Amino acid sequence: MIRRETPHPVFSYLIYLGCLISLCTVSFNWGSGRNVFFVASYVAFLALAFNFKYYVRQKNLLWAPILFVTFGLGNILWVEAYKTPGEYINLYRAVAVTGKMLIATGFVLLIALNERIEFKKLITPILIILGVAMNSYGIYQSIGAKVLRSSLNYDLPTIAAYIITAIDILMLYSLLQLKNKYKTILFAFAFLLSFVAIIHTETRAAILVFPIASIVMFSISKNVNLKQKYTCYVSVFALIIISTFFMKNIIEKRVDAFRADMNAHAALQGQNSIGSRISMIQVGLMVGNQHIFGQSAEQRGNEMAELAKEYPALAGALPYAGVHLHNEIIDNYSLRGIWGVILLISLHISLLIVALRSQRNAALLALILSMILYGFSDVLFFSSEATAIFGLAVIFSVLIGNTSARMRLQNSDNEKNADK
Repeated sequence: MIRRETPHPVFSYLIYLGCLISLCTVSFNWGSGRNVFFVASYVAFLALAFNFKYYVRQKNLLWAPILFVTFGLGNILWVEAYKTPGEYINLYRAVAVTGKMLIATGFVLLIALNERIEFKKLITPILIILGVAMNSYGIYQSIGAKVLRSSLNYDLPTIAAYIITAIDILMLYSLLQLKNKYKTILFAFAFLLSFVAIIHTETRAAILVFPIASIVMFSISKNVNLKQKYTCYVSVFALIIISTFFMKNIIEKRVDAFRADMNAHAALQGQNSIGSRISMIQVGLMVGNQHIFGQSAEQRGNEMAELAKEYPALAGALPYAGVHLHNEIIDNYSLRGIWGVILLISLHISLLIVALRSQRNAALLALILSMILYGFSDVLFFSSEATAIFGLAVIFSVLIGNTSARMRLQNSDNEKNADK
């Protein structure tokens, strides 16, 4: 096994089996799905150790995995440098766990980007079933179980909305991959199910972002011809209108809440969802500018409190000092300084390059777009569940995506054998 020129298939089957178990369990907050993901990453590390030259020969495929690992290591090193027992210990623990998740994603992603075995036919049915089950459960929670906001067994409906987004992008792309003349109709019905489930989480960002990501995905998908794309456009826009009409009470409630928050913020009463987010951006920039190379959570909290005394309008940010500042870039800047922001943006850029150049992968592009847009109003890489799901979604989007990278690997092998 160690002397093989190509990795033994057992590595791939073990890694992706673990990833599938993790994806299906974390989606519903069941069991120890995150631990299974860690085990899969250990197997990926062994595969890399046994076949190092094989996995590093495609230099253009190294950047995204390396940046996942580097970003995760940066978070862990920051925790080790500043962590002390006290009121901010849960913040440090959350950052440490997500750092490990990012490292795990990096190792498995490197294996997936260089995968020679065709797993699409095995994986896509599971992704479709998972998406249907998750959406149905979310809708049942809201309608059947009378839960105010669907949350998929999580404490926060926003986390459920982000998880639904990632899983549904995989489900919708899997449907576009089907060799079936009715796949556009299936796509439309699946989009309706997904959008209704997201509306029931009442997460404003997801209600706006998910349709955009879906439209971008099927717009650039090479598995859909022009006629099918027109059908999808008409169907999706019609379904958005229909869904909005029949669920206008939920949407109106969220719009009214947004208006009330904006009015309260304008009246210098910033302790609400929108006002607090604006305050967090302002105070995050101010404390970050004073420590551009990073600081402890305790120091950030103390400085936020001092700024709130000087500028009372910023008081809405104080309850979140022990968690995060609801903006991926601002939160990184306020704690880890400019290097944290550089690593985050570099990670996004590296994934965009994989999506647009290395793989031409529509699902991966939709996922990155969602990650970036959600990052303006929340911090995905603070929640271990959101980090795990988006990391797994990136991995599976690579496996079910365009085969151009796989074809290059096979051509490279053929050329090497011919030279011999």
